[in-house]
Amino acid sequence: MAIEKFDALLDKHGSDLNVWPSAEQEPARELLKMCSAAKSRLEEEQALKALLSSHQPRLAPKGLATKILKKAREIS
Repeated sequence: MAIEKFDALLDKHGSDLNVWPSAEQEPARELLKMCSAAKSRLEEEQALKALLSSHQPRLAPKGLATKILKKAREIS
């Protein structure tokens, strides 16, 4: 598998090779054994996924939407 194809599949399917199309999984694993760039890109994708999944979104304070709408009405 070419690194360009690996990158495209990584972008499309993410870092879990088990969810990639079955015909692409083994070629990707073989590429990872031979290509440090592919391995680095996979590790970067895994790190990004871990970072994003650990993020807890902050909720807006209660009543903020009401305040914004009230202010919008005042200035329009």
